[in-house]
Amino acid sequence: MPPVLSVRNATKRFGGVTALDDVSFDVGQGELLGAIGPNGAGKSTLLSLISGAQRPTFGEIEFDSRRLDRMPAHAVARLGVGRAHQIPRPFRGMTVRQNVLVAAHSAGARVSNGHQQVDDVLRLCGLIDRAERLASSLSLLDLKRLEVARALALEPRLLLLDEVAAGLVGAEIDEITALVNGVRQRGVTILLVEHVQALIQSLADRVIVLDWGKKIAEGTPSEIARDPRVIEVYFGKSQVSGPKSQVEGSAGPRTWDLGPGTSAVIAMTGICVDYGKLRALRAIDFEVRQGEMVAVLGANGAGKTTLARAITGLVPLAEGSVLLDGADVSARPAYQRARLGISICHEGRHLFADLSVRENLELGAAYARAGASLTQRLERALGLFPEIRKFFNRSAGSLSGGQQQMVAIARALMSEPRLVIFDELSLGLAPRVVDRIYEALAGVREMGVSAILIEQNVYRSLGAADRVYVMERGRVSFSGSPQELRQHETLQAAYFGASAPAS
Repeated sequence: MPPVLSVRNATKRFGGVTALDDVSFDVGQGELLGAIGPNGAGKSTLLSLISGAQRPTFGEIEFDSRRLDRMPAHAVARLGVGRAHQIPRPFRGMTVRQNVLVAAHSAGARVSNGHQQVDDVLRLCGLIDRAERLASSLSLLDLKRLEVARALALEPRLLLLDEVAAGLVGAEIDEITALVNGVRQRGVTILLVEHVQALIQSLADRVIVLDWGKKIAEGTPSEIARDPRVIEVYFGKSQVSGPKSQVEGSAGPRTWDLGPGTSAVIAMTGICVDYGKLRALRAIDFEVRQGEMVAVLGANGAGKTTLARAITGLVPLAEGSVLLDGADVSARPAYQRARLGISICHEGRHLFADLSVRENLELGAAYARAGASLTQRLERALGLFPEIRKFFNRSAGSLSGGQQQMVAIARALMSEPRLVIFDELSLGLAPRVVDRIYEALAGVREMGVSAILIEQNVYRSLGAADRVYVMERGRVSFSGSPQELRQHETLQAAYFGASAPAS
């Protein structure tokens, strides 16, 4: 039997950026294919190409032997391809039934009896008893159900699901899993993009893995979970052969004991953060002690960056408290927390591209605590990265990615912080540059600055950290030393939904 969906050499470029690079795969009738990979891997771009929201730069996409890549989105939908987006955007002033009716009517002649079809979809999605409620009154779980219902109202033969479980926890994930399984049992072919690996493990027949726009692996969920290429994408490379390599890195583990009496620089209790109706952090307890480097690990969507934003004051707290050196700063805005000694080196660097390296560094001292002079701060930054001295007066935008990362780290330290947060230091950098940056972390230690290391390269961060927190779905699932983490299955479960069998 020919495949329902056939993707051949699909490539999508945005200017000089290749978001999807020569990706090919087939999906059979009634199959559920999972698609996983880190942020920026190209997963959502792939769904956009299949649904007609974007056209490929190169390649072909066929559905039922018809070329989708030449059709507009509305024609693709009427042909029998439905898509449920990660963030539901219903018509909030309409009822649940009206939202699904709009989708059913958009399918035109393909829906023979709109109201009967809508009731059937609402029952399948567990929304029939909420049919007359306004969409604006729904919980996140019900909004997710409604997003799936609107896609099903098109009577699709192929359903594209984009992170349908994002923001859900516990029993909610069980319920959305049951819904997807119910859709599958009706014979609908499904392509599931998902960070919640429990869904992939329990539902997918096969899985493809994307990284930097390329397909790097394909197989069953258990095969993917133990594939060395996939493990490297999520955990990074082990630097030295042998069992010690997973916990030792170029920065070197700390050789002195902080001691149980060491005071906490930052202490968080019962932290909850909401993005609209999505609860991104749930009852987080977290602390960093004086002079300590703490790694925060977890799959994409686990809540790591939200945790950093909650500490710095970039997002408000729904519940809980943040203490800095014992003082409650929960209600203080970000700029006040910066002046009190909290600094962040953002993912993506966020330098002022048109300003010189010197000017970027000087801006890092704008909210500095009282202490060393500007000249002394600059010399300290240059001592950490002497390489940047030779392009001190060049615009930051003219530097390489590795050079920009050095400037971003130095800028974060210009305020002489009590605590600095490093968010994805190694993202997109060449291995030799990552080596250099992790060497510099030893210099941060010598400054006595407490640090939080949020990092995609698990092996690197375990080698640099004193303690580790592992996050899953907005909660902390483990806290302890890197050595203790190696003795648990927590990390494998956090990234792949289950412990993989030994290879």
